[in-house]
Amino acid sequence: MISCSDKVLDTKQSDSGSNNDFTPTLTISDDIVYLNSSIKVTAVIERRGDGTSITDKKMMDAVGGKIDGQNFTSVSSTSTIPAKITVSMDNEVGSKFEALAFFLPSYSYSSTKKEYSNYMQKGQVSASFDNINVTIPVNMVEPR
Repeated sequence: MISCSDKVLDTKQSDSGSNNDFTPTLTISDDIVYLNSSIKVTAVIERRGDGTSITDKKMMDAVGGKIDGQNFTSVSSTSTIPAKITVSMDNEVGSKFEALAFFLPSYSYSSTKKEYSNYMQKGQVSASFDNINVTIPVNMVEPR
């Protein structure tokens, strides 16, 4: 949240999709990230119908940076493979599974010139589960 005079601006962004069985929701803590910082990313899967155990994996990926997973094995900064998360939840309607991660922008920095380069101004954070894809744009800016 950002305060501007008397108004509080909520810069959190979310996207969700659904099918008969599941509703995945992707949320980022802020739609702007400084190159030398990170933003929180959460991906929640909610069960919409009674079902058997889940064998699917949820994938999280990013364009213009990397996903650093907090409760799953993350991929290296040079990997082009999305992070894969094994989903485990109860079979009852309304059961949820949540993965927490952070989006870290990719960039180069010259300490002699004191300038940033090789970064995207607009990136994407995405999650995919049970053939449902959700994505949110992220604006990347140089630190002040």
